[in-house]
Amino acid sequence: MPNVLGDSENYVMANPMQTPAAIVPEWYLLPFYAILRSIPNKLLGVIAMFTAIIIILTLPFTDLNRFRGLQYNKFTGYAFFFFVGNFLILMVLGAKHVESPFIIFGQIAGFIYFLYFAIVPLFGILHNTMVHLNIPSNISSNIKN
Repeated sequence: MPNVLGDSENYVMANPMQTPAAIVPEWYLLPFYAILRSIPNKLLGVIAMFTAIIIILTLPFTDLNRFRGLQYNKFTGYAFFFFVGNFLILMVLGAKHVESPFIIFGQIAGFIYFLYFAIVPLFGILHNTMVHLNIPSNISSNIKN
């Protein structure tokens, strides 16, 4: 069933005399499309959309936690699942029409999307500090070597 997530408007025959009411991209681009539409300025919207795509690639470099994995750092785990929920909300908002409540919700969800990438390094630093305070000095010197 490859067409389950597709939009039904994609199967209507093209009519050059009529513009469709809503143009909806594929499901995997909907969150970025929601960020694009939620910003009223066109240039800033395009910059925010491309930044939202590119910033995902910086995540391995901004995670400053010494211990990788969600089982070691509960703060990052909760933040990640909050990010996934926010991503799904952006996906739903990307498929909606450009109307009053959806624009405001898109702006809030877009802000939370970018806030996640600012919080991840802080959680890594916080977790490293908490681990450093709980490990005795003779054991922590062996771990560093």
